[in-house]
Amino acid sequence: MTSLRDHAAAAALAAATALGCASSSPAPATSTPRAEETRPACRGTLGFEAAPLTKKTRARLGLPASASGVVVVAVLPGGPAEAAGLRADDVVEKIGADAIANDCDWSRRAFGRACEAVTVAVRRGTETLELSLVPIDQDRLLERVCKGGDSAACFRVAWLIWSDDRGSGRALELFEEACRAGSAEACAYAGLQLSYSKERGTEAPAILERACEGNSGAACAHLGFLYAASDGKLVARDDRRAAALYAKSCELGDPQGCYNAGVMADDGRGVRADASKAASAYEEGCALGSATACTNLGFLYERGRGVKADKKRAYELFRRGCDGSSCRRSNLAGCVNVGRAHRDGIGVDKDEAKAAAVFNEACERPIDDEDPHSAENRARACSLQGALYLAGEGIAKNLERGRELTELGCDRGDSFGCFNAATIYANGTGVRADAAQAADFFDKACELGDGEGCADLADAYEKGDGVKRDRAKARDLRKKACELGFAAACPKKK
Repeated sequence: MTSLRDHAAAAALAAATALGCASSSPAPATSTPRAEETRPACRGTLGFEAAPLTKKTRARLGLPASASGVVVVAVLPGGPAEAAGLRADDVVEKIGADAIANDCDWSRRAFGRACEAVTVAVRRGTETLELSLVPIDQDRLLERVCKGGDSAACFRVAWLIWSDDRGSGRALELFEEACRAGSAEACAYAGLQLSYSKERGTEAPAILERACEGNSGAACAHLGFLYAASDGKLVARDDRRAAALYAKSCELGDPQGCYNAGVMADDGRGVRADASKAASAYEEGCALGSATACTNLGFLYERGRGVKADKKRAYELFRRGCDGSSCRRSNLAGCVNVGRAHRDGIGVDKDEAKAAAVFNEACERPIDDEDPHSAENRARACSLQGALYLAGEGIAKNLERGRELTELGCDRGDSFGCFNAATIYANGTGVRADAAQAADFFDKACELGDGEGCADLADAYEKGDGVKRDRAKARDLRKKACELGFAAACPKKK
């Protein structure tokens, strides 16, 4: 009798096999612009520019590793920040009641504000200050400062238009103007948009290169993505170049760049495989707001790869990945692993009911193209929820619902769901046993890369169970099962 297979951790590192497109600092390219109806009448700004608080910046300023917030890089003349005495290198930790964890938090709270006084908590060296800032109309201030020759203000003018309308041609024009005036971030945004243009795509690498040399972490990250995932249209594929660009982008504070630097070190792409370096990159990316980096770091802590094994820390990181941040929406691989942690008691009390709830939410969630392997992880969540209903441990057994979810996972392309669907029909679990249906699901599992599914399908062809007997095909399937890592199908050594 074929047994339902319990899923362990194959989804844990799913996100690490894909390279995501860079989110752009200081504006979170993956965040949702503020809705029209929520905008205050004034739309004020606090009048300063900020950058991520990276490891390098904390070291330069003599700050502890636990310090969080953003570092002020420019104070706009005639603005609220200047009037309140804010300075370059001040670290902004809170704006009003809101803690600032990263530059995405900052950008959301520094622009489009009501023009009412707000208290800003600042760390200046060893001092902690509270400054009162009164926002003023952002369009007037930024346009005035931009006309005075400040390229950073010109970038921000373009960014505000882009935040309202991602497809605005006017925003691209302004980004290009600010880029020519010397704003590396404007060059990054222009290059990012041009890289998707059929007409002007070939201009993107040069402008991104210029932005990266100007220390735009976002530009380095996206240029790295072009080299790592190249189809040859814009640049030739070069993993070593990509890895170096990701490392630089991470040092400059781009969270997605850190995630991708971790991927390269984890997989040994363009650099020597090094789990400890991967962990370091993921940790920085997680702190800067990358949900995928949090998830992958959790996997390393669970397995003790590159870091000391710590199941509780792993769970916390999976939770952060699933929750997402202002820079990056929820990572479904993180959610799958949160559910698995509750199911198996990994760093948290075992609770199948909580696991089922997490899997259910993930199974019903729409696919997010900006989340690596979103479709695969959604499918896996359906399969895992189905397995819980089939087992009936900690939740009420429901064979019909379990089968439906298992087949749904399979239909969405999950090999684990296909394998378990096959075993349901092979064993007659809640349905009439059907060898042909079982063989069909084993075939689907095998096609999706499940070695055990290939081996069980080989047995079916060997015996003529649900399929026409074919020993040659059975041999081929066992060979494939072995190649896919299912050791029991490999020839025994004499």
